[in-house]
Amino acid sequence: MNMKKTSVALLALGAFAGAAHAQSSVTLYGIVDTGLLINNNVKGLHEYALSQGTSSRWGLKGTEDLGGGLAAIFDLESGFTTGTGTLSQGGLEFGRKAFVGLSSKQWGTLTAGRQYSVSNDLTSSFASGADWAASGLGYGTRASDVDNVDTSNRIQNSIKYESPNYKGLQAGVLYSLGGVAGNFSQNSIWDAAVSYQNGPISLGAGYTFVKDPYYSFFGNQGNSSTPSTPTTGSPNDNMNNKIFGGYASAGSQQIIVAGGSYAFGPATVGLLYSNTQFQKLGTVSNPVGAIPAPKYTSGTATFNSGEINLKYQLNPSLLLAGAYIYTHNSGADNLGSAKYNQFNLGVIYSLSKRTSLYAIGFYETASGVDSTGKQAVADLNGSAYSANNHQLAGIFGITHRF
Repeated sequence: MNMKKTSVALLALGAFAGAAHAQSSVTLYGIVDTGLLINNNVKGLHEYALSQGTSSRWGLKGTEDLGGGLAAIFDLESGFTTGTGTLSQGGLEFGRKAFVGLSSKQWGTLTAGRQYSVSNDLTSSFASGADWAASGLGYGTRASDVDNVDTSNRIQNSIKYESPNYKGLQAGVLYSLGGVAGNFSQNSIWDAAVSYQNGPISLGAGYTFVKDPYYSFFGNQGNSSTPSTPTTGSPNDNMNNKIFGGYASAGSQQIIVAGGSYAFGPATVGLLYSNTQFQKLGTVSNPVGAIPAPKYTSGTATFNSGEINLKYQLNPSLLLAGAYIYTHNSGADNLGSAKYNQFNLGVIYSLSKRTSLYAIGFYETASGVDSTGKQAVADLNGSAYSANNHQLAGIFGITHRF
């Protein structure tokens, strides 16, 4: 009799566990990508190397049904370089994402951790460099991803809320705590965005305000500085590029981005505008930089960028795409300005829903005076800068999603 009771109890427990498991899920997902990079001008030399056409990654995401339309969620995502197996995002274990939170179809989603900005969530689809032109690697972005549309900088220690989608309208807000005792605002980040979609029309706009960007925004990689401790002259310094690296002393950074797209038949046209300001130059004392920069003591450096792009689905397997990007750096402290023109071209052929071949080309020209006070040179983000005012690169490879 006891044996029968025990058997019934075990069966009931197993059924309960099965029901509980059915209400929860954990998904393993990722992208593995590799390709041949050819660059005609890396400090005056030709470069041939293994690279990627989109950033490789793997992740775990899960959800648990808590009842009443409420669910617990999490996402842990790690980036890596396929050619070497090394971690991306400066060596962080989960450098792409690491957050946990609650989600409700009625009330929206609240999460905390290392996350994308809501501006990126709601506007990045309008940019070629965050879509088909080497997404996550920076080759196809506006002037070294100065507006962060390609998420060169994730946001650490952040709390994010995104509303439900109401008749195509969605909004979100994010706040990153600086964590500095005695100074609540130091190293903090505010971010807000809104989007609207109705049939073939998609629109989005975002605003980001960053305090002490050299530490809080650009110092968020594993082997970069922490918000309180700068690096000491290594090549991994937080703002290590000529396009805006000279503005490392900025006390704040402001980014405004707006864009939209319109789909008609097999074609989609996208537009994107961004305004990025490095404000209160000279505020952050002694930022370490591997690229020598002039000492800005005041003022604001402003980047205005515009992009137009086109995608054309020639047939279910073949996508053709192109983009033109213009960026103007107005300069600071009367040290001149710089202009950057970039062209992206792509062909993507899908062998299946999960595997595709691609060929993507990038060409950038530069003129004027860059952030270091020297003659501007082409500098495709994701590669080393050119020896002169132009740079041409191409990536040919394969992408597999799982």
